Amino acid sequence: MSRYAVETLLQDGLTVIKLSDSLSGSIAELLPEVGNNLYSFTTDGREVIKTSISLATLKNEKFASSKYGTPVLSPPNRINKGTFSFQERTYHFPINEPPDYHLHGELSVRAWEVLDCGASDEQGAWVISQLRYEDLPDILNYFPHLLTFTITYRLLDGKLSMDSCIKNEGTDEAPFAYGLHPYFSLPYESDPKLTLQVPAKVEWPITNLSFVTGRPAITELSEAIQQGIELADYPELGCTLLTIDSESDFINRLVLPNAGYTIAYQLDAQFPFVLLFRPNWDQAFSIEPYTYVTDAFNLPYEHDLTGAQGIKAGEERRITTSLWIESNT
Repeated sequence: MSRYAVETLLQDGLTVIKLSDSLSGSIAELLPEVGNNLYSFTTDGREVIKTSISLATLKNEKFASSKYGTPVLSPPNRINKGTFSFQERTYHFPINEPPDYHLHGELSVRAWEVLDCGASDEQGAWVISQLRYEDLPDILNYFPHLLTFTITYRLLDGKLSMDSCIKNEGTDEAPFAYGLHPYFSLPYESDPKLTLQVPAKVEWPITNLSFVTGRPAITELSEAIQQGIELADYPELGCTLLTIDSESDFINRLVLPNAGYTIAYQLDAQFPFVLLFRPNWDQAFSIEPYTYVTDAFNLPYEHDLTGAQGIKAGEERRITTSLWIESNT
């Protein structure tokens, strides 16, 4: 009998995909109908990602799908006035955070199609889901590019990997901006010395809404966080934007000394930026990997610096992240 299993369940009237690994005690639960959100991940009895509201609330409450679990974002964060230009074309995204901003794109609120799932000793437990702009005429009205997003979640040997494949199936180059927003469950009160380690290179000056106000630089924080900073004093609703050291292993770590384990989150080199964020609505912390800095297409800096880029017609991008826990002993 395989240690791995995949199940399709019904909860709060919604379809849930459950991946499990009995040997490591790992369970990952996804909600394809609401942004393909990985809303829960536990391993060895420890909560790594949790959602403290009902799945019905996650689906129906405005912005809830971007405040819990693992929202998928394109474009990530805010666009000032919802407007930017790329390749001599101007885009007008809807203002969904009035009065001035478009926030977090559309992927986290849309229903994704489950293409396949399965389990085996060799491949682990996995599920493949997809969202196509071709099927969403309202998005094509303001973003006329046939992008297809295909995500494979795979639970193997206690590690949960997320492989994102983004393909431009249209005829024009499209602006490309992609990110993730995992909310890692942290017991701040019982583990006050918990620390965060990020292989940072430089820090960007930003507003409290994560808009860039200048060029990045080496700072006291960008140096200290390489070895670890304590999160007890990190302000609620505080945010920090960092560029990752391209020569690092791209592994971020949340160390829980009292609990005796560490949450490890490895990024892809195509995610050169991370936004750190502490919500005030849950006991969690976000390490958000981005392909670009907030509102990069509206910044007056070199695209190589900000990550502003395009995805050409017929081009495909694959971006993989991995999540696991490590013992502190």
